[in-house]
Amino acid sequence: MTAGPAFGQADLTNCEREQIHLAGSIQPYGAMLVVREPDQTVVQASMNAAGLLGFDAVIGRKLRDLGGDLAVSILPRTLEPLDGVPVALRLRAGAGGAEFDALLHRPPGNGLVVELEPALPQPDIARRVESALQAFLSCYALRPLCEEAARVFRDVSGHDRVMVYRFAEQGHGEVFAEQRRADLEPYLGNRYPASDIPQVARRLYERNRLRVVADMDYEPVALEPRLNPLTGNDLDMSLSLLRSVSPTHVQYQKNMGVAATMVCSIMVGGRLWGLVACHHQSPRRVPVTVRAACDLLAEALGTRIAAPVAGLRTSASTRCS
Repeated sequence: MTAGPAFGQADLTNCEREQIHLAGSIQPYGAMLVVREPDQTVVQASMNAAGLLGFDAVIGRKLRDLGGDLAVSILPRTLEPLDGVPVALRLRAGAGGAEFDALLHRPPGNGLVVELEPALPQPDIARRVESALQAFLSCYALRPLCEEAARVFRDVSGHDRVMVYRFAEQGHGEVFAEQRRADLEPYLGNRYPASDIPQVARRLYERNRLRVVADMDYEPVALEPRLNPLTGNDLDMSLSLLRSVSPTHVQYQKNMGVAATMVCSIMVGGRLWGLVACHHQSPRRVPVTVRAACDLLAEALGTRIAAPVAGLRTSASTRCS
């Protein structure tokens, strides 16, 4: 099979195969470092990394030279595999020792990817999450469960619209449940062709179960050098949160009036059952605590859908007990 079009080079006739995991750029609300191991030297970085950290340059520097407790915080985590689920932590970095939220993961081949974004205040949502999990357990039919999920995700995330999007066996999708701001047009019941979410994107949703776009009007920040010096190829950004998204997807969302999104995968029996799609009408960064909570809730939702022993029915019962 021939490779699909390079990132940003696809059109409506071939976007199904666009190599979106090889974006070569990130969203500008954070920065990316690619680190050679074991000497912990930065060999590739987003072009905004030096400025964000307050240095003239970061390529060629070791993690211990990038300020704060960056190296001390990261080094113990490098003993973990980091090639499946990224690890999140808060640390201090840069010339001024500012607080950052970091995400660590390993791409195929070699090296360590460090994603940094300026820390946001973390809301205390533990009680809301606990109540949400209990609410899921009280639902014994699929539709009220998904309706409850839409309500819960909107409450926790604060987005203007939340949809539970279910895939059919043939690949097309349906807005199965929705919570929205009162002035927004309803999408509940809308159906969309399988081509709206290409197979490449679906595979990434299976591997990286939370995706965020903070501002659809963002200007991508390129990686330098373009090719990863550790492999000689484009950096595989499948696990990246900051990864740029396809221009085709960006335009699609803009056409809907959407300015920011957060999407969580619903996995059932190891397969992509659907998505929780959170849309906002203005740019929105989501705090790490909220992202982690939504990731947990999506996992709990998938587990509940997959639990036949609990007696979950597909009938349209009117409420949760």
